[in-house]
Amino acid sequence: MRELKWSLAGANLLVKEVTHVLITHYHIDHGGIAQEMKDKGAKLVVMESQIEHLNNQEKFIRQPLVFHEIKIEDNIALAFEGSRVFLKTLGIEGEIISTPGHSVDHVSLVLDKGIAFTGDLPPENSSQEGSDVFRDWQLLKTMKTKRIYPAHGQPYELPSRT
Repeated sequence: MRELKWSLAGANLLVKEVTHVLITHYHIDHGGIAQEMKDKGAKLVVMESQIEHLNNQEKFIRQPLVFHEIKIEDNIALAFEGSRVFLKTLGIEGEIISTPGHSVDHVSLVLDKGIAFTGDLPPENSSQEGSDVFRDWQLLKTMKTKRIYPAHGQPYELPSRT
C-alpha cells in the first residue's frame, strides 16, 4: 500500500480516488493489495479466469508480510466478452484479455490506442512457438499493440511490424 500511495502521489492522486482495481494475476506481489483497496472503497474487477484464484496467494506469505483475505462479495465478476462494454462505462476504450503465459489467471489490459498493461507476462523473446507466452504475444500483436507497460521494469515500444 505504501508503494501505491507513493506512485499515486506522483500523479497527484489519492488512494481514495481509485474507483476500480484490476489485478493482472493473483500472486502476492500483485493481488496482495486487493482487499485493502476494496476496504478503501475501490471496486475489484475479477475476470472469469481469476475467480478461483483470489486467495491462493496466502500460501506464499512469509512473515513479516500479512495477507488480507479477499472477500468474494462486492466484486465485479466479468467475462472477457463483456470487458469492452464494461470498460466503456468507465470511459476506457479497450478490453481485458486472458494472457495465461505467466499464470492461468493472468490477464492484460489492452487499450485501443495501442497500449497494453501486461503484468508479469514474460517478454516476447523468451517464448517458444506454440507456448502460451507465444500465443499471448501473437494476440497482442493482432490488437495493434505498440507500447508495453510491464509490472516490473520500464515501459517499452514494440518493434514496428511491416
